[in-house]
Amino acid sequence: MFHLIKKDILMQKKALKLSILLMVFFTFTLANIGQVGFLVSVLAVTYQLALGASSLEDKNNSDKILISLPIRKSTIVLSKYASIYVYAAFAILIYYVVYLVIKLVNAPLDISFNLTGILGAAVTVTLFCSISFPLIFKYGYLKSRMANMVIFFVFIFGGSGLFKFLNQGPASWNQSIIAFLQNATETGAIALLICVLLLILILSYTVSLHFYQKREF
Repeated sequence: MFHLIKKDILMQKKALKLSILLMVFFTFTLANIGQVGFLVSVLAVTYQLALGASSLEDKNNSDKILISLPIRKSTIVLSKYASIYVYAAFAILIYYVVYLVIKLVNAPLDISFNLTGILGAAVTVTLFCSISFPLIFKYGYLKSRMANMVIFFVFIFGGSGLFKFLNQGPASWNQSIIAFLQNATETGAIALLICVLLLILILSYTVSLHFYQKREF
């Protein structure tokens, strides 16, 4: 699995350089919307790299070569899911470096970097890829490209709207959320979040593997 992830990374040397520029650009242009800007930045870079690897494989017919090798299809699918966290970690690292530079030079930008933002980024990329990957494994990148673009923008604009709704919505919503967070310990809340994400990932992985095994190349 490690070698499959390494292959995807090596295929995207130019994309990796571009993603660094994109992260710097997003950091400055989305600084005024706080944590939402951080989530959008990480999701955009992860989207670019995760789906970019699938695009290159589709264009070069790499799937036909992979399935002819002594590699289990389950390993191929699992490597794609594992790679999203490699790309997300890369995006977060770049953001953190930019954050340190901004703090070092005392630039007039109000950006933050904390555990809440990192957990939010993990949730965002997990949900996005859990929806988009089954489409890719069923139809291939090129045929599912438009659907994945729609999903991406739904996450961007829908996520921002949800964030505003939770902040400005009915008092009962806010009171329920606050009460839950107050009653749950930090460790308990994180553990619950991880369990939910794992269930979503397992379900998505199972669906993707089923589609990939039934797919005709």
